Amino acid sequence: MSSALRVLMLMVTLAGSLQAIKCPLESAVQEKPRRVILDLDGGGDDAWALLMLLANEQRYNICVQAVTCSHGNARVSDVLVNVLRILNSLDRLDVPVYVGASEPLITPGPTRNASHYFWGNDGFGDVEFGGSPSADSLQPLHAVNAMKELFEKYPNQITLLAVGPLTNLALLYKMYPETKDKIDGLYILGGNRHGVGNTGLAAEFNFFRDPEAAHIVLNNSPMIVHVFPWETVLLQTFTTRWRFETFAETTNPAIEVLNRVEYEVYAEEDIWTPCDMYVAAIFLNSSILQSVQSYRAEVELTGSVTRGMMAILHHVKEVNQHNVVVIDKIDSQQVQRMLVALNDGK
Repeated sequence: MSSALRVLMLMVTLAGSLQAIKCPLESAVQEKPRRVILDLDGGGDDAWALLMLLANEQRYNICVQAVTCSHGNARVSDVLVNVLRILNSLDRLDVPVYVGASEPLITPGPTRNASHYFWGNDGFGDVEFGGSPSADSLQPLHAVNAMKELFEKYPNQITLLAVGPLTNLALLYKMYPETKDKIDGLYILGGNRHGVGNTGLAAEFNFFRDPEAAHIVLNNSPMIVHVFPWETVLLQTFTTRWRFETFAETTNPAIEVLNRVEYEVYAEEDIWTPCDMYVAAIFLNSSILQSVQSYRAEVELTGSVTRGMMAILHHVKEVNQHNVVVIDKIDSQQVQRMLVALNDGK
């Protein structure tokens, strides 16, 4: 644990293991909200996913139950700061944040070259914001223990969106195997279905960062796992020009933060890839889905150039042996409309 993270943890009050979250809709509607936990690794696309969820709690009757942090795009201490910065900007300090795994299950982790730090060393483009965000949302409980308590408190009522390496979830499965039966649904940003990677090898980044964790999750989840793979990200055609023009003038304070981050990160890029945001949008509005297919999938653990790759076993035809639903196509126009709606920060 870094010294910065220790300081933040010392600032946390120890009153109770789970923060009493303010779900704005519970007293306003008859139907119970759909509860969700966002497990992330703190890059700009993670922030877009968090923003998409929080901005749509009322419209889609959801409750962001917790945010859990994992290593991945940055050190877990930086991931925490990035999450807190977004929550501070939105005045949503009621959303509890839990710190989880700081490293993959097997160490040392995979070697990362410069391209693997797409979001900079700190996940937010190494932008100097000047000052640390409030840590009021930070909770003392480890993310894995928080997941256990929440899934037991709300059995089969919480969906998990996992948009970083799957270390926290794999630890949950191994430490508390009985808990996995209490998860309502699981959506993952990660893996690949045609061997197209974004790490210089044949693996997608989140699976590349912790292949063993991905292997555990795909082979131990009692429910079918919805996977949004890297190849589907590549099919989206949001240009950086559209992104910068659309959000240049915004009243949303979280987008103001992300403008500073992405002006650095996307300065020389033509295509904007807010990968994790797609998973949040799909959870909110399933009508976005246009083409999905179930398969049996495994994670390659030993290949010299394929370690971390998600391999589709096409010869396994029996649906009861399938463990993933791969999302191949979504309605980009609907997603675009949802993004534009975020511009209004009211």
